[in-house]
Amino acid sequence: MSPGPAGPFRGGRAPFQSGLRAGVAIAALLLAATPFITRLVRGWGLRGAIEGDSMAPLLRHGDWILVDPDAYRARLARPRELVIVGDPRDPQRVLVKRVAGVDPGGFLEVVGDNPAASTDSRVFGPVDPGSVLGRPWARYWPPHRVGLLPRRR
Repeated sequence: MSPGPAGPFRGGRAPFQSGLRAGVAIAALLLAATPFITRLVRGWGLRGAIEGDSMAPLLRHGDWILVDPDAYRARLARPRELVIVGDPRDPQRVLVKRVAGVDPGGFLEVVGDNPAASTDSRVFGPVDPGSVLGRPWARYWPPHRVGLLPRRR
């Protein structure tokens, strides 16, 4: 019996070639997912639940978010970006706010998206950029609200 023009394998492909192609595809997929996986692992320790409605409708009471702790290591947060900051009134508490502006001394004016339900720089003044713990980047709970958070509004 002669192997014919396609060789001894059905479809003309050797198992090695098919396996190599699948391996390359898997490697490419993992390489493409690496930044996402890295950010997920880095931020898992800073995940947290939203309490209150100061950032509604973007973030609501009961949402669980992931935080990128390295987002503002190399630069200051810019106006309209989300930040996680230490509460200047209570060192055990952290706040999710939006940067409204940067004052001439370099301090950040932070506000909630829902001013009627927000305690922010209007109450406690501007915050030191050194108190910024990171940027919320994804919501992972509840399931019907899972998704990436916009970098800016």
